[in-house]
Amino acid sequence: MMAKRSNRPLVLFAVVCTSLVAGAAVRGVLTRPATTRVDPSSVSNAKNGRSGPGPTTYRDGIPSGFAQSTDGARAAAVGYVLTGQVLIDLPTTAVSEAVRAMSSAGSADVQVTTTQQQLDQLRSVLAPGTGSTQYLQAAIATRVDAFAPDRARVSVWNVGVLSRMGVAAPQAGWTTSVFDLVWERGDWKTWSETITPGPAPALNAGTAPATSGDLQASLDGFAPWEPSR
Repeated sequence: MMAKRSNRPLVLFAVVCTSLVAGAAVRGVLTRPATTRVDPSSVSNAKNGRSGPGPTTYRDGIPSGFAQSTDGARAAAVGYVLTGQVLIDLPTTAVSEAVRAMSSAGSADVQVTTTQQQLDQLRSVLAPGTGSTQYLQAAIATRVDAFAPDRARVSVWNVGVLSRMGVAAPQAGWTTSVFDLVWERGDWKTWSETITPGPAPALNAGTAPATSGDLQASLDGFAPWEPSR
Protein backbone atom coordinates (compact mmCIF):
# COMPACT_ATOMS: atom_id res chain seq x y z
CA MET A 1 0.00 0.00 0.00
CA MET A 2 1.31 3.42 -0.90
CA ALA A 3 2.54 5.62 1.92
CA LYS A 4 0.41 8.70 2.59
CA ARG A 5 1.85 11.94 1.32
CA SER A 6 2.24 15.04 3.41
CA ASN A 7 0.47 18.26 2.44
CA ARG A 8 3.31 20.44 3.71
CA PRO A 9 4.30 22.85 0.92
CA LEU A 10 7.97 21.87 0.63
CA VAL A 11 7.17 18.19 0.49
CA LEU A 12 4.35 18.85 -1.98
CA PHE A 13 6.71 20.61 -4.40
CA ALA A 14 9.17 17.73 -4.50
CA VAL A 15 6.60 14.95 -4.59
CA VAL A 16 4.45 16.54 -7.29
CA CYS A 17 7.51 17.22 -9.44
CA THR A 18 8.89 13.75 -8.98
CA SER A 19 5.54 12.37 -10.08
CA LEU A 20 5.88 14.06 -13.46
CA VAL A 21 7.52 11.17 -15.22
CA ALA A 22 6.05 8.83 -17.76
CA GLY A 23 2.56 10.07 -17.13
CA ALA A 24 3.04 9.59 -13.38
CA ALA A 25 1.43 6.85 -11.33
CA VAL A 26 -1.59 4.89 -12.48
CA ARG A 27 -1.96 3.53 -8.96
CA GLY A 28 -4.79 1.03 -8.73
CA VAL A 29 -6.57 2.36 -11.80
CA LEU A 30 -5.46 -0.39 -14.13
CA THR A 31 -4.60 -4.03 -13.66
CA ARG A 32 -0.91 -4.49 -14.22
CA PRO A 33 0.22 -7.07 -16.76
CA ALA A 34 1.69 -10.15 -15.15
CA THR A 35 5.46 -10.46 -15.23
CA THR A 36 7.70 -13.48 -14.97
CA ARG A 37 10.23 -13.10 -12.17
CA VAL A 38 13.65 -14.16 -13.33
CA ASP A 39 17.29 -13.59 -12.61
CA PRO A 40 18.13 -10.65 -14.91
CA SER A 41 21.68 -11.95 -15.37
CA SER A 42 20.28 -15.06 -17.05
CA VAL A 43 18.47 -13.10 -19.75
CA SER A 44 20.19 -12.48 -23.05
CA ASN A 45 20.87 -8.82 -23.68
CA ALA A 46 20.62 -9.01 -27.46
CA LYS A 47 20.37 -5.49 -28.78
CA ASN A 48 18.12 -6.17 -31.79
CA GLY A 49 20.42 -4.31 -34.14
CA ARG A 50 21.02 -1.43 -31.74
CA SER A 51 24.54 -0.62 -30.58
CA GLY A 52 23.49 -0.27 -26.96
CA PRO A 53 20.50 -0.29 -24.58
CA GLY A 54 19.29 3.14 -25.79
CA PRO A 55 17.87 5.64 -26.13
CA THR A 56 18.70 6.13 -29.78
CA THR A 57 16.81 9.37 -30.20
CA TYR A 58 14.96 12.18 -28.43
CA ARG A 59 11.90 14.05 -29.69
CA ASP A 60 11.10 17.25 -27.82
CA GLY A 61 13.18 15.89 -24.96
CA ILE A 62 11.37 12.54 -24.76
CA PRO A 63 13.68 9.52 -25.19
CA SER A 64 12.90 6.52 -27.39
CA GLY A 65 14.64 3.63 -29.10
CA PHE A 66 15.43 1.13 -26.34
CA ALA A 67 16.71 -2.41 -26.80
CA GLN A 68 14.43 -5.35 -26.10
CA SER A 69 16.61 -6.57 -23.25
CA THR A 70 17.07 -6.16 -19.51
CA ASP A 71 19.53 -3.31 -20.12
CA GLY A 72 17.09 -1.70 -22.54
CA ALA A 73 14.24 -1.89 -20.02
CA ARG A 74 16.50 -0.42 -17.35
CA ALA A 75 17.53 2.42 -19.68
CA ALA A 76 13.88 3.12 -20.55
CA ALA A 77 12.84 3.39 -16.91
CA VAL A 78 15.73 5.76 -16.17
CA GLY A 79 15.03 7.79 -19.30
CA TYR A 80 11.38 8.24 -18.36
CA VAL A 81 12.23 9.18 -14.77
CA LEU A 82 14.44 11.99 -16.02
CA THR A 83 11.76 13.74 -18.10
CA GLY A 84 10.49 15.92 -15.24
CA GLN A 85 11.99 19.19 -16.45
CA VAL A 86 10.91 18.47 -20.01
CA LEU A 87 7.28 18.03 -18.97
CA ILE A 88 7.36 21.13 -16.78
CA ASP A 89 8.70 23.22 -19.67
CA LEU A 90 6.35 21.90 -22.35
CA PRO A 91 3.39 24.06 -23.40
CA THR A 92 0.07 22.61 -22.25
CA THR A 93 -0.88 21.63 -25.79
CA ALA A 94 2.23 19.45 -26.16
CA VAL A 95 1.95 17.49 -22.90
CA SER A 96 -0.50 14.91 -24.23
CA GLU A 97 1.71 13.96 -27.17
CA ALA A 98 4.80 13.69 -24.97
CA VAL A 99 3.10 11.44 -22.42
CA ARG A 100 1.57 9.23 -25.12
CA ALA A 101 5.03 8.76 -26.65
CA MET A 102 6.12 7.10 -23.40
CA SER A 103 2.87 5.27 -22.59
CA SER A 104 1.35 1.97 -23.60
CA ALA A 105 -1.84 2.24 -25.65
CA GLY A 106 -3.95 0.67 -22.89
CA SER A 107 -3.07 3.21 -20.21
CA ALA A 108 -2.21 6.34 -22.20
CA ASP A 109 -5.50 8.18 -21.57
CA VAL A 110 -5.21 7.78 -17.80
CA GLN A 111 -1.53 8.76 -17.82
CA VAL A 112 -2.24 11.90 -19.86
CA THR A 113 -5.05 13.00 -17.54
CA THR A 114 -2.98 12.34 -14.41
CA THR A 115 0.03 14.23 -15.71
CA GLN A 116 -1.98 17.24 -16.82
CA GLN A 117 -3.67 17.43 -13.42
CA GLN A 118 -0.34 17.28 -11.60
CA LEU A 119 1.21 19.89 -13.86
CA ASP A 120 -1.74 22.21 -13.22
CA GLN A 121 -1.33 21.68 -9.49
CA LEU A 122 2.40 22.32 -9.61
CA ARG A 123 2.07 25.49 -11.70
CA SER A 124 -0.59 26.83 -9.36
CA VAL A 125 1.65 26.29 -6.32
CA LEU A 126 4.71 27.82 -8.00
CA ALA A 127 2.89 30.72 -9.68
CA PRO A 128 3.80 33.34 -7.01
CA GLY A 129 7.52 32.80 -7.71
CA THR A 130 9.71 34.54 -10.27
CA GLY A 131 12.09 33.34 -12.95
CA SER A 132 12.30 29.83 -14.30
CA THR A 133 11.43 26.64 -12.46
CA GLN A 134 14.48 24.41 -12.12
CA TYR A 135 14.05 20.69 -11.65
CA LEU A 136 17.32 18.77 -11.77
CA GLN A 137 17.08 14.98 -11.61
CA ALA A 138 19.38 12.01 -11.24
CA ALA A 139 18.84 8.26 -11.16
CA ILE A 140 20.99 6.87 -8.34
CA ALA A 141 20.40 3.12 -8.60
CA THR A 142 18.21 0.66 -10.52
CA ARG A 143 16.94 -2.88 -10.17
CA VAL A 144 15.27 -5.17 -12.71
CA ASP A 145 12.59 -6.88 -10.63
CA ALA A 146 11.10 -9.03 -13.41
CA PHE A 147 11.64 -9.52 -17.12
CA ALA A 148 10.09 -11.22 -20.11
CA PRO A 149 10.58 -10.29 -23.79
CA ASP A 150 7.30 -8.34 -23.86
CA ARG A 151 7.16 -6.89 -20.35
CA ALA A 152 9.41 -5.85 -17.52
CA ARG A 153 9.34 -4.31 -14.07
CA VAL A 154 12.16 -1.93 -13.15
CA SER A 155 12.73 0.04 -9.93
CA VAL A 156 14.62 3.34 -10.01
CA TRP A 157 15.84 5.13 -6.89
CA ASN A 158 16.06 8.78 -7.88
CA VAL A 159 16.27 12.33 -6.65
CA GLY A 160 14.82 15.56 -8.01
CA VAL A 161 15.99 19.01 -6.89
CA LEU A 162 13.32 21.67 -7.31
CA SER A 163 13.90 25.43 -7.12
CA ARG A 164 11.97 28.57 -8.02
CA MET A 165 12.90 32.03 -6.82
CA GLY A 166 10.62 33.43 -4.14
CA VAL A 167 8.50 30.33 -3.58
CA ALA A 168 10.62 27.15 -3.46
CA ALA A 169 14.08 27.13 -1.95
CA PRO A 170 16.21 24.32 -3.45
CA GLN A 171 14.94 21.03 -2.05
CA ALA A 172 15.59 17.40 -2.84
CA GLY A 173 12.76 14.91 -3.23
CA TRP A 174 13.92 11.28 -2.95
CA THR A 175 11.63 8.60 -4.35
CA THR A 176 11.60 5.06 -5.69
CA SER A 177 9.70 4.63 -8.96
CA VAL A 178 8.60 1.14 -9.99
CA PHE A 179 7.82 0.94 -13.70
CA ASP A 180 5.73 -1.75 -15.32
CA LEU A 181 6.87 -1.66 -18.94
CA VAL A 182 5.42 -3.39 -21.99
CA TRP A 183 7.00 -3.91 -25.39
CA GLU A 184 4.84 -2.02 -27.88
CA ARG A 185 5.47 -0.28 -31.18
CA GLY A 186 9.02 -1.64 -31.20
CA ASP A 187 9.96 -0.02 -27.89
CA TRP A 188 9.48 -0.13 -24.13
CA LYS A 189 6.37 1.80 -23.06
CA THR A 190 5.06 2.57 -19.59
CA TRP A 191 2.00 0.63 -18.49
CA SER A 192 2.13 2.12 -15.01
CA GLU A 193 4.47 3.71 -12.50
CA THR A 194 4.22 3.41 -8.73
CA ILE A 195 6.03 6.09 -6.75
CA THR A 196 7.06 5.65 -3.11
CA PRO A 197 8.78 8.44 -1.15
CA GLY A 198 12.36 7.65 -0.08
CA PRO A 199 14.63 6.31 1.04
CA ALA A 200 16.01 9.78 1.79
CA PRO A 201 19.53 10.34 3.12
CA ALA A 202 20.26 13.14 5.59
CA LEU A 203 22.18 16.21 4.44
CA ASN A 204 25.72 16.08 5.80
CA ALA A 205 27.25 19.00 7.67
CA GLY A 206 29.78 19.75 4.93
CA THR A 207 27.76 22.53 3.35
CA ALA A 208 24.84 24.80 4.12
CA PRO A 209 21.64 24.53 2.06
CA ALA A 210 21.73 26.74 -1.04
CA THR A 211 19.25 29.47 -1.89
CA SER A 212 17.62 29.59 -5.33
CA GLY A 213 20.06 32.35 -6.30
CA ASP A 214 23.03 30.31 -5.08
CA LEU A 215 21.87 27.33 -7.09
CA GLN A 216 21.51 29.32 -10.30
CA ALA A 217 24.89 31.01 -9.88
CA SER A 218 26.76 27.84 -8.93
CA LEU A 219 25.32 25.81 -11.79
CA ASP A 220 25.67 28.47 -14.48
CA GLY A 221 26.77 26.74 -17.69
CA PHE A 222 25.81 23.27 -16.48
CA ALA A 223 23.49 21.14 -18.65
CA PRO A 224 21.53 18.01 -17.72
CA TRP A 225 23.46 14.83 -18.44
CA GLU A 226 22.04 12.52 -21.09
CA PRO A 227 23.05 8.94 -21.93
CA SER A 228 25.18 8.44 -25.01
CA ARG A 229 23.05 7.89 -28.07
